[in-house]
Amino acid sequence: MIKIIVHAFIDKSEAVVEVVFASKDETIIRDKMAIFQKQFPKDYLAIYDLPLDTGLTNLTHYPSVAISKDDFN
Repeated sequence: MIKIIVHAFIDKSEAVVEVVFASKDETIIRDKMAIFQKQFPKDYLAIYDLPLDTGLTNLTHYPSVAISKDDFN
């Protein structure tokens, strides 16, 4: 199992969602999350548990981004 930190924010007129850190170590994840929360106090930050060798769409909740067809134009 690894954990990732996801950062989402609005940049000008578009939404950006990025994975900003990954680790197996929960202490490191917690420390990094505290740093990111201070660095980006108004943005969305989340920690996701990701099991290895697993199709993430089989999980009840996993990192994802909703986009529209217009985003591809």
